[in-house]
Amino acid sequence: MFRQIFKTLLCGSTLLLAATASAENPWERATHPSPQAPDSIGNYSNGCLAGAAELPLRGKGFQVMRSERERRYGNPELVQFLEDLSARVTERGLGRLQIGDMSLPRGGPFSHSSHKSHQTGLDVDIWYSQDPRSLKRPLTPWEREHVSAIPLANDEKNQLVEQSWEAMGEQVTQILRLTSEDPRVERIFVHPSIKRKLCDISGSDNDWLRKVRPWWGHSYHFHVRLACPQGDRSCVPQHPVTQAACGADLDWWFSDEFLALLHGTAPKSKQPKREPPPMPAQCKKVLSAP
Repeated sequence: MFRQIFKTLLCGSTLLLAATASAENPWERATHPSPQAPDSIGNYSNGCLAGAAELPLRGKGFQVMRSERERRYGNPELVQFLEDLSARVTERGLGRLQIGDMSLPRGGPFSHSSHKSHQTGLDVDIWYSQDPRSLKRPLTPWEREHVSAIPLANDEKNQLVEQSWEAMGEQVTQILRLTSEDPRVERIFVHPSIKRKLCDISGSDNDWLRKVRPWWGHSYHFHVRLACPQGDRSCVPQHPVTQAACGADLDWWFSDEFLALLHGTAPKSKQPKREPPPMPAQCKKVLSAP
């Protein structure tokens, strides 16, 4: 099933970005959360966010990167989760988390971005970093806007960057396990080569890897997705993970079929182009709220 999903997203992502970039995005014009009760509306890739909370630029064990993008908003449960996780990370001496994209003040789609999700305030990107400055002290405002994440994988070659893994692998593994074992977490997306490495080193102690799913484009960061919070009636949940923690489904990400899709050499799909679904009706009220 995920193969077809990947094919659909890969083939449609260029059209989606072009369409979004060609028109002014009203969701990016909103500079403040809506004055409504917190609610994640719709699904992760087609929805919005009412009553968002703003993550502080820095706190115990974390700092927000590229804050000028104004993508540091989320469901209050996501903000609480990040504060809890960051505290556990720093208490274990694992450094300081660098927080990337969360959501816009009222959710909805981004322009000029490869993100299709991050629309309901329940997704967050956490950078891979071994920057000695960020380990010893909080970064300065200039550094938060200009320091780059460190790739753990090579997207073009579809393989691990061994030098980066040697430097950060143990730290990353511990942080990913802490994240996965939090009951609020629904999925963690990592580059396929990182998932394969984690399976290799975990052996039979791999149940925590069930939530860690391989997905393209996650070489510089891992993507955490929370489950729908209790009480958010408009939130559409994702189907539970049914695959084994380290099953044969991982092999497809290293197959000739996947590489052909990745490099654009696969036969063109004959399926008709589908229009994106309309956003949930409640999102009009979120966008138009004072």
